[in-house]
Amino acid sequence: MHINFIEKILPWLVSTGSDFARDKDLNNGIYIYGAGDLGALALEYCEACGIQIKGFLDRSRTESVVSKTGRKYPVFHSNSTESVLDKNIPVAVAIATSPYSMIAGQLHVLNWKSVMPFYNLTSAAQIGHPLRNGWCLGEVTDQEKKMVQFVCDHWADEISWLHYEAFLAWHRDNTELDLDFAPINPSERYALPELRKALQHRREVFVDVGSHRGESIDRLNSAEIVFSEYHLYEPDPASRSFLQRRAKELVPNDAELTIYSDVLSEEIGSSNFQIGLGYCSQLWNNGIESRQTTILDAFNLNPDFLKIHTEGTEFKIIKGALETIERSRPVIAYSVYHRREGFFSDIAGPMALISRYKWFFRLHSFQGTGAFVYAIPS
Repeated sequence: MHINFIEKILPWLVSTGSDFARDKDLNNGIYIYGAGDLGALALEYCEACGIQIKGFLDRSRTESVVSKTGRKYPVFHSNSTESVLDKNIPVAVAIATSPYSMIAGQLHVLNWKSVMPFYNLTSAAQIGHPLRNGWCLGEVTDQEKKMVQFVCDHWADEISWLHYEAFLAWHRDNTELDLDFAPINPSERYALPELRKALQHRREVFVDVGSHRGESIDRLNSAEIVFSEYHLYEPDPASRSFLQRRAKELVPNDAELTIYSDVLSEEIGSSNFQIGLGYCSQLWNNGIESRQTTILDAFNLNPDFLKIHTEGTEFKIIKGALETIERSRPVIAYSVYHRREGFFSDIAGPMALISRYKWFFRLHSFQGTGAFVYAIPS
């Protein structure tokens, strides 16, 4: 099975370009399909990057969308036939909880001429915003092909291989593979059966790097996975303030909770950090604040579960936590979908550095996002 899978996946590692959005005419603006959380992010991104928004398409919302800058945008029903709608204008789909192909098909039936995933707009670096979730695979080096083979050697189950291939196919040319045998399951984020089993008798310390507003704990609570100690790292001031206000409702009354403002990385130093972007706040060369960075090893914690979701610096944080990992042998969950290296070195690197672990890969949402690596002590 493994040899056959390697032979199956290698043909995908052929370049088809470097910018998904280059064939779309965005000069006349776009519509955003989906007025939820991802739609709000799409709006923020487009405003920051100078992409004109004509309005939103949504199946349930009717009230206007107001951006952080105070601008108001109309919302049209996705089935609308209003003459004000110019169906030659591109539509960017900002929904990742359903298959993109299904949504795009529905829009084409409604005579929208040009439909694309929102994240494709982020395939090329922009000065105005750090989001790059729509990265394109592009040219693959021989060294990267070796990394793929190394990674595939370490997956612990067939679902990991299938989801890894689907992750590759999407970022190569937006191919959405059939995963009926191993469906994408949003509810299993941080709660895989294998992870739950590993944590069955290890529920003392949870370390959450990139806590945002406590969504990770919400997911764990829904899965009835609770701990005695919670250590939450959130460098963005607005998100951290929100997190502090939620503290009592997030964790059990008798649990210890510590919230840190520290920016974690692979070394103690300084770097630019972009605040004010919610879950997209991150280390970024164009960031408006200079922040001190430190390493997780400096805190002398003993986590049973270490979760990392920091918009692309996960591998750096792991390198700054190797002593902690070696000492405590925690279950580890970290995201890999924010940059191209997430398919290669961000997986191969930890696998090479951390021994005696079983490795799993899962997609928890569509459009090539929600990709997580789970490492469970063997």
